[in-house]
Amino acid sequence: MQSVDANVQYRNSVFCSYFQEPSRLLSLCNAILDTNHTDTSKLELTTLEGTFFSNIKNDISCKIGDNFLVLVEHQSSINENMPFRCLSYVTEVMNNLIEDKDRLYKKSLIHFPTPRFVVLYDGDDNEPLKREMRLSDAFAGDSSAIELIVTSYNINYSKEQEILEKCQELKEYSIFVNQVKEALSVGYSLDDAIAYAVDYCLKNNIMYDYLKLHGKEVYSMTRLEWNEDTARRVWKEEAREEGMAQGMEQGMEQGIKKGKKETTIKMIRDFLDVGTPINFIVKATGWSEQQILALKTQ
Repeated sequence: MQSVDANVQYRNSVFCSYFQEPSRLLSLCNAILDTNHTDTSKLELTTLEGTFFSNIKNDISCKIGDNFLVLVEHQSSINENMPFRCLSYVTEVMNNLIEDKDRLYKKSLIHFPTPRFVVLYDGDDNEPLKREMRLSDAFAGDSSAIELIVTSYNINYSKEQEILEKCQELKEYSIFVNQVKEALSVGYSLDDAIAYAVDYCLKNNIMYDYLKLHGKEVYSMTRLEWNEDTARRVWKEEAREEGMAQGMEQGMEQGIKKGKKETTIKMIRDFLDVGTPINFIVKATGWSEQQILALKTQ
């Protein structure tokens, strides 16, 4: 299997792609909600669309009939601000559920599915199996007027996590991540670690249908995450070393714009090298088909 220079944010891209499939997502929701829904036709994706480099949109959200609105975030490092982020997400998602915005100004009550907020964590910190993060923790005073609770699950395969036993698909994803980690721990590069994990899973019938169909794209998807926070820190350190203390923020913003463009160009070329369809590249990067074809001919 061909190896490419993989991005360290590999887990998020594969996770989102893997659980876009309705039956896998419904299985995950059943594990989260402790339900037994079987009709995927009642499952509706409500994930917010962001730009390619956006880090403010959510990972996966879905509506199950009129019963539940589930927002799932996948993280390899815990963010204590998730309750506030989920507040932003759910406001936009619920607003999108109202087709006739004039209803907001009418007397009759608008009914919504019951929201659930979940973080699935698979980083290396010693996180508990399950814990709650509350919006009220961010307030300086009494917060009885508003509350939002996010439940975080540690889905590392080495943990005895009950939710993994409830959702076979999530368990298999956890095994995939664990295989990558184990390969990295013995000196594999991230490229080779992902290749090793893919081969291991295929041989052991883990995420088989997904990896059989998207094995090559797993490498492409590893390039889809651009960690802007890391980029800012790197550019800031470089600027400090060069003695560019004045105008730092302006220089950083210019560097981010330049870095994004250069990274996108490199990514598009890598996509083209492995035969990724043009329409996939258009959706992933926001570039037009004409721009991509022009780059291809250079």
